Amino acid sequence: MQLNQKQFKLSFVTASILLASSVYAQDYVRVNYMQYDENDNRVSVQAPSIEVNKDFGVDYTLNVSLVTDAVSGATPIYVDSISGASAFNSRGDNKTPIKKNVEFTEQRTSASFSLVSRLDSRDEITVAFSKSYESDYDANTLSIDYLHWANKSKNRSYNIGASYALNNILIKDCSYNAQCGAPDSVSGASKKEISNILSTEVGVTQLIDKTSLVKASIFYSTEDGYLSNPYYNVVRYTNKIVAEVRPDKRVAYGFNLKYIKAFTSTISSKFKYKFYTDDWDITSHTIDINNYYELNSKVTLGFGIRYYTQSEAIFYSKDTNYFTDEVYASHDDRLSSFNSTTLKTSVDYKYSKSLSYNISLDKYDQSTDLSAMYTTVGFKYKF
Repeated sequence: MQLNQKQFKLSFVTASILLASSVYAQDYVRVNYMQYDENDNRVSVQAPSIEVNKDFGVDYTLNVSLVTDAVSGATPIYVDSISGASAFNSRGDNKTPIKKNVEFTEQRTSASFSLVSRLDSRDEITVAFSKSYESDYDANTLSIDYLHWANKSKNRSYNIGASYALNNILIKDCSYNAQCGAPDSVSGASKKEISNILSTEVGVTQLIDKTSLVKASIFYSTEDGYLSNPYYNVVRYTNKIVAEVRPDKRVAYGFNLKYIKAFTSTISSKFKYKFYTDDWDITSHTIDINNYYELNSKVTLGFGIRYYTQSEAIFYSKDTNYFTDEVYASHDDRLSSFNSTTLKTSVDYKYSKSLSYNISLDKYDQSTDLSAMYTTVGFKYKF
């Protein structure tokens, strides 16, 4: 059943939500500014971004985006309670360690582009590349995706994709860590490490009826190389402070489900579920619901909720004196067992056929006592 055979007429915005998973494209420039603030002044991020999407005839679509982040805040890590030195200058003596916030600032720049090429059959090949750079981290990702239409009515499609990421990590001043080659902590010597990530995904998208569609996919990924966090420490051997150590390999897999439904000509929803598990013993579930209500021809209201829960990694512990002679050890809360809830609201205002404005506010709460606010404002210009 094709979209233009609806018994009631969907508005442009609602139809676009359904078409977003199939054949919808347009020429536009999008500019946004995002402000992110954690509680207790831990981390603050200011991130302006620009995105350009351009069709070249009916066979090619180019998308280019650029994001610049200014990040500041403090990382809670174990330090020497006597000297107050950070983990990278710890004497490793038997003084009682404490956990304190170590301040930092960072500038990150991320750029990406993708090119969609449509064959005579209207099947699509998408090639994408992204690069993210900061003073101690350089990430490069290349991906390719093939979409095959099952029939001329385009009510079903299959896709298969793969991506490869090469990450360069600069480990600064880590003389206490034998894996770093024992550089001189006074001179500030450092060591470079790399990590590789290979991911694959296979999926199917099906138009169920005139007002709804579903998409299902499975994914598999492998990581190898330096997977530890160079800024996190653990306490070992009668309060000796050393760098955390994670396995140098990780295998993960899972599946995604998405359901899009237009309930009326002005009310629509997106439902997403993701299951993830890996050989670090982390298993997670994500439920994401976004609802949209078109108040009138100019204003669209959005509201939603995202719930996330995960189990802890096998080598994680929050206890200060837990680690002794274990090979792998981490105190990083992101590897702990926790759940989080994000409440989302948004307003889109269509000023004209070509210009619209947007604002959104998200409230994030995590069971580890972390909370944050996201605010995004911007505009979209169609040309």
